[in-house]
Amino acid sequence: MCNFMPGQVIAIGPKQILAEIGGGLPGQLGPVIPLVGEGVDSNNDSELRRLAYVVLKTDPGMELYAMSRLSARLSGSIEKNEAAVDLNHILPLAMSEPFPISTLRLSPHAEREASAVRRLLRSAHLPKSLRIAVLDSGLASDFSAHRELRYFDYTTGGRLTRDVEPFDPMGHGTRVVSILDQILPPEVSISIGRLPSAPGSLTALTVAQALADIIARETPDVVNLSVCLRNDWFVCPHCKQRVPAPTFLSGLLPLVVRLGGKSISNTLTVMAAGNTGQAPNSRWLTDDVNSLLFAFAENRRGERTLYSSAPEGPRGDLCSVGAFGGDDPSDHEAQGVFIDGVHGTSFAAPFISAASLLTKRFPPPIGPFTREVIEAARQGRFLRLRIEEVEEDEQ
Repeated sequence: MCNFMPGQVIAIGPKQILAEIGGGLPGQLGPVIPLVGEGVDSNNDSELRRLAYVVLKTDPGMELYAMSRLSARLSGSIEKNEAAVDLNHILPLAMSEPFPISTLRLSPHAEREASAVRRLLRSAHLPKSLRIAVLDSGLASDFSAHRELRYFDYTTGGRLTRDVEPFDPMGHGTRVVSILDQILPPEVSISIGRLPSAPGSLTALTVAQALADIIARETPDVVNLSVCLRNDWFVCPHCKQRVPAPTFLSGLLPLVVRLGGKSISNTLTVMAAGNTGQAPNSRWLTDDVNSLLFAFAENRRGERTLYSSAPEGPRGDLCSVGAFGGDDPSDHEAQGVFIDGVHGTSFAAPFISAASLLTKRFPPPIGPFTREVIEAARQGRFLRLRIEEVEEDEQ
């Protein structure tokens, strides 16, 4: 198969456990490498700092057998949700062509949605020093924000490269950041992590490393992950054949998301559900993860759009939240999130990420895991619930 890196099986878990895997596996076991890069504040006692990964290199065609053997070796840790083993899936991004960023002006309906969230955040008396992190295609060098921005480059296989100027070859990340910048109060900071965008360069391990590093390094309250597949197939950059696309949320990421939720900031991850044609993200993989919200797209009437995917699974709706992502293009009066008509679950996610800061009103350890927020998400009325609360307070 060409939807994963050939000859690679990845294990993520505590450093000590990975160091004790031992030999006798079908392939060559590489060194144990910390998942989080150097330079993280030593006062940050995040469990993510104790994670590492190891690559088992095997013969092409033997990956599934090697994965089963490595999983058996780590079965005790996997059962305790301390480790994960999976193939290193290739994750093609939703944008096949660069997005123009000549205009970042919101459409009339998107501006109304943004105003509603702004009003909610202003009235919520939120704690100070809040931060949202964005993992996406980067940030345009000439983007002018209304707040502090911090930029991190993870294009070298998910490892942090220092002293790199902001850059966004696709324009997608700049659009996501611009939505947040137009919604959030100026005291909320934004950190941007650039992921690889070249064909075949973004893998499950890359995203896991970048996600773990930016959570441990920046301790964000929310991570906006507006990256998803654009179809249920993609063209392999090596053999040029059309192959099935894997579910974006691979078996490696739930472990990182779960531990991020246990970090000192109780980090909530908001992930775009994806657009029509993609393999839906599965809630079976994340059934025990209460720090993850999927963002699906709604139209102007508050209905789920035809192009929007949603996570599959028996509890998929429990952690799915809708926000305006642009109307279906078939609507003759369609509005996108931006005035040029751009739409997608990627652009619904920032509205959810901004509104998720409202959960910081609740004291730890409830935080973003409060049952009220989850129930509101299940009923698809997350934003409307908050608007009703503010209107009642004003009366």
